[in-house]
Amino acid sequence: MKQKINNIGLILTILWISFPCFTACEKEYNPMVEEVVDLNGNITAVDKTITEPGDIVTFTGTNLDKVYMIMFNEEPLNVQFTATSTELKMTVPSQAPLGDVVTINFFFSGKGLAQRTIKIISPPQIMEVSPIAAYPGEELTILGRELYLAQSISVGGVNATFTVIDDKTISLTVPDGFAGGDVVITTETGGESMSPSPVILGTELLVTNIDNNGDILNNFGSYSNASGAEASDDFPRNKVYVITIEDNGSSWGANCDFNLQNMPATINGNTIDLTKVEMVADVKASKVLSFNFMVGKNHNPPGLWGKTTEVTQEWQTITVPFTVLGQGYGGDPITDDPLIPFEEYTMIKWSLPASADQKNFGETITFDNVKFIIRD
Repeated sequence: MKQKINNIGLILTILWISFPCFTACEKEYNPMVEEVVDLNGNITAVDKTITEPGDIVTFTGTNLDKVYMIMFNEEPLNVQFTATSTELKMTVPSQAPLGDVVTINFFFSGKGLAQRTIKIISPPQIMEVSPIAAYPGEELTILGRELYLAQSISVGGVNATFTVIDDKTISLTVPDGFAGGDVVITTETGGESMSPSPVILGTELLVTNIDNNGDILNNFGSYSNASGAEASDDFPRNKVYVITIEDNGSSWGANCDFNLQNMPATINGNTIDLTKVEMVADVKASKVLSFNFMVGKNHNPPGLWGKTTEVTQEWQTITVPFTVLGQGYGGDPITDDPLIPFEEYTMIKWSLPASADQKNFGETITFDNVKFIIRD
């Protein structure tokens, strides 16, 4: 205890500089010149010693209603708390120092100080789960930050076995009984972190994540009023693909074509039901743009079906179920050109807003993780 109390002069000096309200709030003493009283005995218990920002930590003891300020180490944070004579409830602030043992300083009216230590951990952040559709027994990869803090993980409410690869990667086996739902990581504090979107019970057929082709072999077609190139992006993405809309003299615009091969007719022995199929892609643009997201066997109708969708400036996952597809470029209901069996599709086509009158030259569309999802 001596070692801690010896540091109090430094703490109070900092407080005198950082908190001029001391003279207004505590007129009865000047921490610059007066001795402080060790009131560690006033705090007899704490309900948790490992916690996260946003948690409420409860201290019990005596005369706790005399506490007028709480300080983390020597940092002037705004710490919210309520107190009675025997109980003090403190909310761990979002700016609290993380990862190390932190000294909590309780300043009592008069000239008293009590100290306790707690460890504040940063909650894990799930940034991506891949694949986004799976069946029990299949493997998922979780990407994020501070994942080593996971004590347990559930998928769709069912506990799963997992292996922490490093602080950014976890490998997980989808448990028996999984029927779809969020990935939830629970830490030793009881805090929970949830996946950005639920995992679907079904099958993912990856077309490309730019780093490599997936289940469906593909290559990109010509662009006309656009050009394309790979680029690097922030974790958890590695490579992405950037299409730049430019004036190449074409009067009709530009397409980005994913030419497909090895399209399956069945999944788990069952013929693929088109009402359970979705096209999915992660996309962002340099400004809000609309484009036609299509699938087909020909470059032009008939044999081409799509939907017009909007892209924003932030990464978003666009999902286009086959049930909402229109005939041709996406504007007309399907009448005389019905959808074909899944294995007969030869391309995903994006029709971009790239004609001169649309005034989008110089704008970009960036994409990653193009895939089909087939729900169970």
